[in-house]
Amino acid sequence: MDTDPPPPPRFRYDARLAGEIELRWQARWDRDGTFQVTTPAPGTPKFYLVDMFPYPSGAGLHVGHPLGYIATDVFGRYLRMTGYQVMHPFGFDTFGLPAEQYAIDTGQHPAVTVAENAAIMRRQLRRLGLAHDRSREIMTSDPSYYRWTQWIFLRIFNSWYDPAAGRARPVADLIAAFAAGRRPTPDGRPWPDLSATEQRDAVDAHRLAYLADVVVNWCPGLGTVLADEEVTDEGRSAVGNYPVYRRPLRQWMLRITAYAERLLADLDAIDWPERIKRLQRNWIGPSGGPYRMRDWLFSRQRYWGEPFPVVYDETDRPVALPDEMLPVTLPELTDFRPVPRDDHSDPVPALARAEGWAEVTLDLGDGRKRYRRELNVMPQWAGSCWYYLRYLDPANDKAPVEEDIERYWMAPSGVDLYVGGVEHAVLHLLYARFWHKVLYDLGVTSTPEPFGRLVNQGYILADAFTDARGLYVPAAGVVRRQDGWDYRGEPVTRRAGKMGKSLKNGISPDEMYAAYGADTLRLYEMATGPLDADRPWRTDDITGVHRFLQRLWRMIVDEATGETLVSAPPRSSASPSSPDSISSAADPPGAPLDAATARLLHRTIAIVRDDFAELRFNTAIARLIELTAHAARLPRVPRALAEPLVLMVAPLAPHIAEELWQRLGHSGTVAYEPFPQPDPALAAADTVTLPVQVNGKVRFFMEVPAQATQADIADLLARHPDYPRQTVARLIIVPGKIVNVVLR
Repeated sequence: MDTDPPPPPRFRYDARLAGEIELRWQARWDRDGTFQVTTPAPGTPKFYLVDMFPYPSGAGLHVGHPLGYIATDVFGRYLRMTGYQVMHPFGFDTFGLPAEQYAIDTGQHPAVTVAENAAIMRRQLRRLGLAHDRSREIMTSDPSYYRWTQWIFLRIFNSWYDPAAGRARPVADLIAAFAAGRRPTPDGRPWPDLSATEQRDAVDAHRLAYLADVVVNWCPGLGTVLADEEVTDEGRSAVGNYPVYRRPLRQWMLRITAYAERLLADLDAIDWPERIKRLQRNWIGPSGGPYRMRDWLFSRQRYWGEPFPVVYDETDRPVALPDEMLPVTLPELTDFRPVPRDDHSDPVPALARAEGWAEVTLDLGDGRKRYRRELNVMPQWAGSCWYYLRYLDPANDKAPVEEDIERYWMAPSGVDLYVGGVEHAVLHLLYARFWHKVLYDLGVTSTPEPFGRLVNQGYILADAFTDARGLYVPAAGVVRRQDGWDYRGEPVTRRAGKMGKSLKNGISPDEMYAAYGADTLRLYEMATGPLDADRPWRTDDITGVHRFLQRLWRMIVDEATGETLVSAPPRSSASPSSPDSISSAADPPGAPLDAATARLLHRTIAIVRDDFAELRFNTAIARLIELTAHAARLPRVPRALAEPLVLMVAPLAPHIAEELWQRLGHSGTVAYEPFPQPDPALAAADTVTLPVQVNGKVRFFMEVPAQATQADIADLLARHPDYPRQTVARLIIVPGKIVNVVLR
């Protein structure tokens, strides 16, 4: 008679138990505010860690998206354990085309769309156990945020670039120079002889934000003009691949070319990948000249963007609104279509549909007058140019960021580590550098560059499949047959590509949480290769890292009873994490490690510390797997091995580490426990591997004692079976480094 298989042991580390542990610890971190940073801590080293924030998609995340987020989380957790005060916030870039296109298609307001989408992503990211300070979350479409985007625009508008000083200065200084005769007027007449409108035109011609009649890239398919950087070499829109037409139009421009020399020269002072620097140098042009870069076209004819904080007077010239009138909020609309959308008509901004909004009566210092509003909005890039500053002081209603807070976190060279995709090499990074330099010139920021160090994570690649028409089909529905692959009974062709919506090969992290738990997903993504390298996704391979966590769990917890198998701690135990946690003294407290285990442990600590510090998480994981395999072969794991092992795993798999740490008798979170330190004597390698070059090419390797002298190495070399028997002209030995044999 068939019988159902017995249920797994109650305390086996499987997807069910992993999920229970993870949800419990995530709730505790939230309840305790474990990762909130309140005030700077003088005397404590700080680290400001930022991810390029995402645009929230309705489809949510696939497992390729959080690769960089997991890496920064691992690094941030390691830094906390090594004594740093870590600022690691997160937010959402919520203005722009995707939500507006969805609004046109469905009628749902973009504000509703981005809020729903952000909620999906927020849940998925929280489920990963990311240690973000959620009290600092921002959304660029929130009026409390874009009030300060408008404030920054006004600072740019009210500034001019002084080439003699090599920096931006307030236009008040320019007016004073005109009035005093220190700077000639456009036609050489004395300043008092110019009419009021002529004086305004002279000043407006120097502003960093200015209006100009320019030939623009008009994209009827998107209903807006595009910057040169948003148009492909084929003359189509980078978003949507729509045709783009050149036509004259009066638009807002930002004078980024004034900063070309500085944008070029200052690349030498920042720790960025060389390929990113090369892309920016090529875009800016040699010696700061106009290679491809032009002044930044800053007007868009869409609805879902920041309104400009300017109005136009009876002379049709722009007038800046005072700070106290900010934010200028978007009017409510139900029809979001641009007007019109054909190829030949002049673009009309979507805000022209807002009844009663285009005209306004204001008192701007000379009595109540009628003004015309600006109907264009800012591009999506505006809000992402400065969000890293707002994270530092998100509740400030007096300034975008308080001066002392900015100087504490941004010193000495900007954000300490910025991680994101290579696709932002020019647009976002160049625009953010420009805005930051203007703010630096005006004294708002204390560093000349926004991001001191930049790392680009690689892509996760996954199998994709095309049908007979060459169209991609959902990879999840493809079935492997003996002679190939098919989708719904039709043969398909397998291809490799970046995981994503366009190739229909995305895998939701929710599937992985349900099958293995978040810690396994985190560990797998970090184990598959260097952070900056592309790596393939193989769902079958994830079981390997899951088994590693299961082995770690079994070494410390009895799967049948939940009993802790490691000796009780020397001090009094705290209350366990759940009623089923049991601690027992299975062997004497402080049981010493055998010599081989002690050497392996301390070598592992030394290597893992170096690997974490250099973002080499894949090699750190390999070392931890090796140490765990050794520990599993011991009759019983001593506390002196179990505790440092759990602490080293904690940045990578924080939930299981928290649970095991508490089962080992500790009351506090593992997040701030000191990371293990190696004993230098025990960490020193017994032997080293030397490459042996023959006439400049590596021919073989040899193991020698770590303390071997040149004479010792020469003697061992002469007896090595691969040593060349020809006449040796010269022998160069660098102990601990290399051996070079030069033959006659």
